[in-house]
Amino acid sequence: MIMNESKALKIQNLTKFYILVLLKSKSEVTGYYILKRLGEDLGKTSSPTYVYDFLKSLKAEGYIEDVPNPKSKRKKGYRVTPSGVKFIDRIFLRFDNLIDVAIQSKLEICSSCGVKLYENYYTETLHGKDMNFCCTHCAKAYHKTQDSE
Repeated sequence: MIMNESKALKIQNLTKFYILVLLKSKSEVTGYYILKRLGEDLGKTSSPTYVYDFLKSLKAEGYIEDVPNPKSKRKKGYRVTPSGVKFIDRIFLRFDNLIDVAIQSKLEICSSCGVKLYENYYTETLHGKDMNFCCTHCAKAYHKTQDSE
């Protein structure tokens, strides 16, 4: 069953996206845990009202459910439902595609083995041209193939 996307929740900022990450990463989380992690991981303070309103919206759509805490009347957690897993996976796929596009422009290719390189690769200038390698071993292998030709 595909949800009507026009009615579905819009995830258009990093705070909401990260709340989904936190919900999916643990079997259950509390609102306090989410607020704490937003501050620690993103260096961002978010209003409790904003976070709890978003959790309320997720609950109304059936994407999360309350998990009561028998030790505390005030404190409860939230758990992702099966339809919530599908919703979050769709959102992650959209962000994954955006990240792929952003990273593709920064990738280099190892001149020896062809592996895609993102950071911390080895560069040598050969015949006036910068050549990128994943490691010094690939650079040596490349030199050997060029010397034998």
